[in-house]
Amino acid sequence: MVLIVKLMAILIILYGCLVVLRPDTLKKVFDYVKKGNAIYYASAGKLIGGVIMMIAAKYCSIPWIILFFGAFSVFGGAMGFVLKKSFVLKLMDRVENALQKKMFFIGITVLVIGVLIALAA
Repeated sequence: MVLIVKLMAILIILYGCLVVLRPDTLKKVFDYVKKGNAIYYASAGKLIGGVIMMIAAKYCSIPWIILFFGAFSVFGGAMGFVLKKSFVLKLMDRVENALQKKMFFIGITVLVIGVLIALAA
C-alpha cells in the first residue's frame, strides 16, 4: 500500500514539474476535462486515489499527512458527482481565468504537496 502512495506522490511531483516548466499544461488538462463526461472520470480518479490514500495511511510513517490529503481528495472527487455539471464547468472556467498569471505558484504548490506525500509515505 505504501508503494502505491509513493507512486501517486511521484505522479503528483511530475505533474507539478510539468506545470512549472510548461504552464499551458494546466489549461490543456482543464480543456480535456470539460469535454463530454471526462469530468466524471476525473472525479472518479480523484475519489479512488483519495480512498487508497486513506486506507494506506495507517501503514505510512506520518499517517496524518496522508489521511489529510486523502480526505481532501475524497471530498473533491465526491463534489464532482454531487454538484451539477454546469456549475462545475463554470467554476473551472472561473478558476482557469483567474489563475493564468499564477501558474508558476500553482505548480510549485503541487510540487510541494507531492514531496510532502512522498516523505510521509
